[in-house]
Amino acid sequence: MKGNNGHKIVFALLMGAIYTLFGLIQLITGFSRSLGISAPETLSRFIADVLFIPPDAIGGFVLVLVGSVFIYGFAELHSGKDEGIAYVYVGILLSLIFAGIYVLAAFGNVLEVYLLKNEAFAGWSILDDLRPEIYLGAVSLVAYLQWKDHFDIEN
Repeated sequence: MKGNNGHKIVFALLMGAIYTLFGLIQLITGFSRSLGISAPETLSRFIADVLFIPPDAIGGFVLVLVGSVFIYGFAELHSGKDEGIAYVYVGILLSLIFAGIYVLAAFGNVLEVYLLKNEAFAGWSILDDLRPEIYLGAVSLVAYLQWKDHFDIEN
């Protein structure tokens, strides 16, 4: 591991792998749902209720995109190119942007339930809107807060 980027290399590898894996799961379940193909009940419940991964092809593309940025950053840093750190920073930024979008969407649903008393949201829970983009974005937020003083043109 090169210089003081060791933690960032490991972070980029882990986040890249998790984002890509969850994105592929979301893509496959999204496409299979639109094609009318259903997975076994226990697998569907595990994906939706434990990992909070909805069947959403577009969201899956987003996760794969963010994962690809992290993985490319890992590959660059691992090969000794310091420019790879920019990809890790961009991956964190993309992660935070998409987490923010989904948090705003969840907040909109909270307003629908509690402020507007929309009957279409009867039985809705905040867990219904929890997605990988949100909880992986929280991990990126922790990384950003840890490394925010290291973001500069020289590094």
